[in-house]
Amino acid sequence: MYNALTGRHNRTGNFHGVTAAVSSANSRVRGINKVSDLPGLYSLKSGKIEEKIAAEELRRAKNSGAITVQIVNALQLSRSLPLLRELQSFGVRPVVAITQEERLKKRGGNIDLPRLSAYLGAPCVCVNALSKNSVSEFVKKLNELRVSSQKSADDKKSMFFSSSQGGIPGYEPPRQNKKDVGASALFSSWLLPVFFALTAGVFYITFGKNSVGALAKNGIESLFSYFARAAGERLQSPFLRNVICGGVLRGVGSVLSFLPQIMLLYLFSELLEESGAMSALSYATDGLFSLIGLSGRAAFCIFLGYGCTAAGIASTAALENPRAQRRAAACLYFIPCSAKLPVYLTLLSSLVKNAFLGALVLYVLGTGAGLAAAALCGGKEEDFIMEIADFSLPSPLFILKKLLFRIKGFIIKVSGSVTLFTVTAYALASVNFRGACAAEESILARISKAYSFLFYPMGVKDWRAAFAAAGGFVAKENVSGLISALYPEGVGFSRASAAAYLTFIALIPPCITAVSAAAKELGAGCAWKYAALQTAVAFLAAYTVYFLLKGGVATGICLSLLAAAFAAAFAALAVSTANKRKNPKKRKQAFQIRNGLTKNRGNAGKAARFT
Repeated sequence: MYNALTGRHNRTGNFHGVTAAVSSANSRVRGINKVSDLPGLYSLKSGKIEEKIAAEELRRAKNSGAITVQIVNALQLSRSLPLLRELQSFGVRPVVAITQEERLKKRGGNIDLPRLSAYLGAPCVCVNALSKNSVSEFVKKLNELRVSSQKSADDKKSMFFSSSQGGIPGYEPPRQNKKDVGASALFSSWLLPVFFALTAGVFYITFGKNSVGALAKNGIESLFSYFARAAGERLQSPFLRNVICGGVLRGVGSVLSFLPQIMLLYLFSELLEESGAMSALSYATDGLFSLIGLSGRAAFCIFLGYGCTAAGIASTAALENPRAQRRAAACLYFIPCSAKLPVYLTLLSSLVKNAFLGALVLYVLGTGAGLAAAALCGGKEEDFIMEIADFSLPSPLFILKKLLFRIKGFIIKVSGSVTLFTVTAYALASVNFRGACAAEESILARISKAYSFLFYPMGVKDWRAAFAAAGGFVAKENVSGLISALYPEGVGFSRASAAAYLTFIALIPPCITAVSAAAKELGAGCAWKYAALQTAVAFLAAYTVYFLLKGGVATGICLSLLAAAFAAAFAALAVSTANKRKNPKKRKQAFQIRNGLTKNRGNAGKAARFT
């Protein structure tokens, strides 16, 4: 609804915790000046961080005279009524916007808007935010309410809350049968195996030999190679020919060639988010995350981190306490985002024959490293209270719009920052202070050789690889673009060197944008200390891999112990910063509801009761 009224593209998802802060923007429809989207809440008196933020914003909105709209799900109307009572008692006269009316009718329910409005003491409107006509009618109704005097609902409140046993006048709930409850239980039981099977299938379609993703990638690479040859034949200036053919068409084209594979992963991500499967995944993984002091809600953060680490870190604001937020952020620093995918595939080509298995292993190892980092940070188990969304197939048109927007963002990033970085690097690699020169005598070579000695213990003694790795601290796409641009003859790493270099790239901190997001959530000092310690761990892990593969077992073991010491320092930092902002102890109890299915987890996170 917020995006429909403002023209923005804020992230949406059919699970709790997507919105963790207030978003505001000017409206693009007549009659409304400004629209604010608040985090979801069930009570003004909750102790949850995002619900406190929403409650404070509602207080300000009441004083400013803004119209408050409470968005409720037609399938679960009764869950939203306690909040409506609180809003009315607080002095807010909300407009109740009811969504999912069509699904309600398909399941045998119905809504009588005049009768329901009279009963609730609040104007009720059915709206579909994906329909322009429905949004227009909704805005028209809001403008009518703005100019009309609202009748007091005080005499309705007693009727509203005194007949709970007789149902809600004007509302017929959806029919439920034993098949629905059985399907819910079966879905929860088989969710994790199905999820891992689907993930493996998506990875195969994306990276497998002769797969759709691999064939599309090869086609785009061939197209850019053709453009590079054609441009090279027509450009007379050697400098321009090198920059345009090598820096732009070869470097940037190599990153854009991964667009079909990234698009397939984005599509899988959007389907999971909008279908409601993510909230069920949180239900299924709660026991796992409780072992490292988190709850199933961390699954949201990690899944967002696969797409963009900055988005995943920003979502940690919805976690219950600062300690849990720091543990989740420590985990996300290691989670491989989509920007690492081009780097992985570029380097895997010289290391393994099957890119599908290689990419899958790297994502699994990155996730394992992130979970280990969260476990090393220590801390007590987080409270867990959330609602599981109903599973539904999202609108294909809506998914297509979201997919195109994410692809557009990827192309803009590549054509903007990556192009600028690659072309600048390629230009600096072609000149020195006396004019045009060979790459070994260039300005870029002199700069890179100043720190390239750090890569010698990986068996990597080429300054070009050192500079490409440094570019990864700005944006991970830079690594793939720079390697393709600076190595026109191909990367000639040995197997041990390629494995070590790939380990380093996989473990280095996320991009500057993600670290900045962490600084906003955790504080600049904590975020950059995390990044510095993680960089040290990445170097030591890469050295260890190289020496182990070269047969230096004793050296590898020593380096492993040193890397473990740095990892312990990483954990100690997280614990010390968390202890500075301790919260009072809370009673640990969590429950989830999904079509009558309830899960109750105690302190140990082991007991489960189903009703």
